[in-house]
Amino acid sequence: MTTPQQNNAALYLRLSRDDGGDVESNSIGNQRTILQRYAHECGFASMQEYIDDGFSGTSFERPSFKRMINDIEKGKINTVLCKDLSRLGRNNALVSYYTELFFPDRGIRFIAVNDCIDSAKGDNEIMPFKSVINEYYARDISKKIRSAFRAQAQKGSYTAPYAPYGYSKDPADKHHLIPNPETAGVVRRIFSLAAKGMGTSAIARTLSGEGIPTPRVHIRALGIPRPETFRADTDWSHTTIKNIVLNHIYLGHMVNLKTTTKSYKNKKQVTLPEEAWIVVKNTHEPLVSEDTFALAQKIIGVKKRGNKYGFKNIFAGLVKCDDCGSGMSLVYCRGNSKKYIGYNCNRYRQHANNYCLNHYITYDNLYAVALASIQEKAAFVKSREDQLLEYARKLASNTAEKNSKKLRPELARMQKRFDELKIIVKKLFEQSALGTIDMEQFAELSAGYKSERESLKSRILEYQSHIPENEESAETAMSFFRLVQKYFEFTMLDAAILNDLIDNIAVSHPEGRGKKRNQTLVVSFRFIKDNLF
Repeated sequence: MTTPQQNNAALYLRLSRDDGGDVESNSIGNQRTILQRYAHECGFASMQEYIDDGFSGTSFERPSFKRMINDIEKGKINTVLCKDLSRLGRNNALVSYYTELFFPDRGIRFIAVNDCIDSAKGDNEIMPFKSVINEYYARDISKKIRSAFRAQAQKGSYTAPYAPYGYSKDPADKHHLIPNPETAGVVRRIFSLAAKGMGTSAIARTLSGEGIPTPRVHIRALGIPRPETFRADTDWSHTTIKNIVLNHIYLGHMVNLKTTTKSYKNKKQVTLPEEAWIVVKNTHEPLVSEDTFALAQKIIGVKKRGNKYGFKNIFAGLVKCDDCGSGMSLVYCRGNSKKYIGYNCNRYRQHANNYCLNHYITYDNLYAVALASIQEKAAFVKSREDQLLEYARKLASNTAEKNSKKLRPELARMQKRFDELKIIVKKLFEQSALGTIDMEQFAELSAGYKSERESLKSRILEYQSHIPENEESAETAMSFFRLVQKYFEFTMLDAAILNDLIDNIAVSHPEGRGKKRNQTLVVSFRFIKDNLF
């Protein structure tokens, strides 16, 4: 006869992807049916369900499980029922803790129905083995899932639950992205504003002021639950803008496996180094060009500080010290009853003459040199426009195009095989360490793979030496022409023009004083090499 104390039963139900092919038999509905039938047959009158749907058994940080433990501590429960031991968990150490220590210490009867485990009937010798097998099963499923994700990543498939802002999932292929007609234009505008020198906070204020819905509105429209936030649906944050500008997906490239978990037991996300990312280029239609993307990246990386004078610093992030390479910041000086606005080396300002020298230059002189340099380049291009464009066309058609068609596919094949060999050799070491293959086999296979890798490495370097040089020359020439053509008639500078054309301006330490003061400035233009023409 069941005593009143035994009537307070907890029915614990759990389901997650680590159940693999057993998902159907382990469904919440199936577990509920089995446990309720068993509880009624055994005379448990008081039953409370605790359900963790979508939580891995390798972790015990589950909301309903923790609530059940709390109720046990409060004396509300005397019996815990599970369909089988794996529902309690797939972490052998923690399963053993709860079944062998926690439950017995608190007088809790534990029942795993399908495994014929009932602590009221004494120890079950087979339970520890079942627990180990359950954990091994979770480990195996985790490896298969990771392998499947890596295979998808190497194919350039998009695997996230929803498309990034600016894109939609292709109805014909959920792993392929297509531009979203409602939001793609907003992304292009964000990059355009960033490339013109506008900061992320300013862009956010602009979009918010125009009442443009934020990305979370579109996510919510897909039926995907999101945490509640205090922000309005048109209240953009600078963080959202920055994340968009930094995302390579808008170049038409797929970047996968940027993060991973510590282990199949510890689900904490870990950011992987960039060299470990899997990048597959040209997987979908880009929303921005390489030039605009690079320019936006460069500009948002510059800290934009306000000043009490309200002066607009159009040279922010462009001026550097020619000696130490540090950036040069805006400074305000007074001399002979006149204020001077200029730039000085940051390292000199912080450490005086200990690490660098005074490279001060006035804003007016810097402006004049930059304007003259750009006008000179624009005049050069305008006077030789036909010849230079013809030169670029010849490079593109005669060399780069032929090299691309002939060499790039073979280079891609060799690089893919080279990456595969790295994985094969790693697995070979693991097999040797585990004793799966003997040392003689390991030495023979290892030597063969090593020889193949060395041969591939030499051929890859040879191919790379031929392809980028001509293609880069053609592309840089064309990019420079397109940029300078926009500024044939300009007479004033602003941040957009400077960032569009100039990479940096190096300022040397001046020689002499007063009228005899001489100072060298080197203006480095984007896309231009010293020997380009």
